[in-house]
Amino acid sequence: MALALAFVMTSAIGVAQDIKAKSAADQKTAKAEAFDPVAFIKSFKLGMSYVEVQAALPRNAEQDTLAYVPGEESFLLGVDLPGGATWSASFKFDTLDTPARRPEQLIEFSCSAGISTRSESFEAIVGKVTAAFGEPVEVSRSQDQFQQAGWRVTGGSLLTLEYSKMPGATAETVNIEFVIKKNPRRGLPDAKAVA
Repeated sequence: MALALAFVMTSAIGVAQDIKAKSAADQKTAKAEAFDPVAFIKSFKLGMSYVEVQAALPRNAEQDTLAYVPGEESFLLGVDLPGGATWSASFKFDTLDTPARRPEQLIEFSCSAGISTRSESFEAIVGKVTAAFGEPVEVSRSQDQFQQAGWRVTGGSLLTLEYSKMPGATAETVNIEFVIKKNPRRGLPDAKAVA
């Protein structure tokens, strides 16, 4: 009787652990699929303060130590985003030439990942960004390895999408990078956004 009871308890514990492991894996997959880079990008605008950027970041985002870049007189903050294991972002802040160097205003922002083309094609991403920001000022589909698009966003800044095959990787894997920065010439598309 005791032997039978021990067998039943061991089996029940094993089944419970399998269910818990499957549930954790399903939650991780759901979180990864739930991350929307376009919605994330829309949360940030150039000119935001460091405090505003901190408030807009997901609570469980992992942040690098804020680093001062002497040559550019700016601060750089790297962030690993929750839910999407490969998504990361970087924020560059101006010091506003104050004697006490500290991060003041957001001057450049990027969000990037390496993903499978099965989950996100160039056309699908362009469609999502267009739905959020309006028609692009430029789209370049001319090259197989490297495709780009650019949109005007708030304050005359430019959002660029770079979609490229990862060197040495299979045709199914690509790098995606979104960058928002001030457009040096307001009347023209940024040269980086045009192939």
